[in-house]
Amino acid sequence: MLDDIYEIDARPAPSAVVYKYVAAERVDVLRNANIRFTPPLNTNDIFEVRQTFELLAGPKMQNLFAEQATALNIDETIADALKETPLAGMSVAAVKQFFSATVGGDLETSMRDMLGMVLKDAVFPTMNSPKAMDDLLVKLGSDLICLSLTERFDSSPMWAHYAGNSTGFVIAFDTTSPFFRRGDDGERQGLHKITYFDGKIAEVMDDVYAAFMSKQEDWAYEREWRLYVKANQASKTLTVGTDTIHLVDFPRDAVQRVILGLRASEDLEAAVTELLATDYPHATLTRVQADRATASLAEVSIT
Repeated sequence: MLDDIYEIDARPAPSAVVYKYVAAERVDVLRNANIRFTPPLNTNDIFEVRQTFELLAGPKMQNLFAEQATALNIDETIADALKETPLAGMSVAAVKQFFSATVGGDLETSMRDMLGMVLKDAVFPTMNSPKAMDDLLVKLGSDLICLSLTERFDSSPMWAHYAGNSTGFVIAFDTTSPFFRRGDDGERQGLHKITYFDGKIAEVMDDVYAAFMSKQEDWAYEREWRLYVKANQASKTLTVGTDTIHLVDFPRDAVQRVILGLRASEDLEAAVTELLATDYPHATLTRVQADRATASLAEVSIT
């Protein structure tokens, strides 16, 4: 579960469209049909990767391990252990009989008891050590890269922070696109909803989303969704100074429309219009307008 973030079950379903705020100078995102994915360790939230749980292996995870140990096929385990040893020719039944005759007791019971002691005395304390938990967070924060998206195109703070104070644009992505599907057969939705909370939960298994896909409540206005891939799955990796830039190609038909900012220039409008006409003929171009009576942003078509 912790090795592959896509295996987390019961994830919330995204809306039909998610949005990416883009600065005007990054029109190359549309031109090249690729977009930057960022390691969580390098996002603009300095506490992006933080310890959100008191225990990694708390009672719930320990019970899960115990259930798995109970279900373990001891005969297969013994047979595997005999391979490449001088006892490889012995049957499992003969090994059990030999153990009973020489040591006394039942080999299967002894193995299960020993496994339980190893888990209790060595594995769980190690998993719950501050170093182990910190190492896990750093690994997840550096091995994965993510694309940050949002539920809204009409957030004034988002236009200000991520689209050049409304001089940029927003790309509206269709979440049914294969780009957002994961698994060998694309059977899983790959978008993950970010949870916002302060403090810590008791253990990871209390809320896996809160443990690994969360930000502090100060960031709740972003209403963020994320698409994660492994860093080695980037379409292109560039080195710019001391920064490593991961670019991931997206299918052009995943773009539903492009929304220009309130202060977007005529040059930007012309550039995007040309790009949509040549490379995204299915996509529409709109613009946001300010409704000062309601202090809200409305979307209008560009004809």
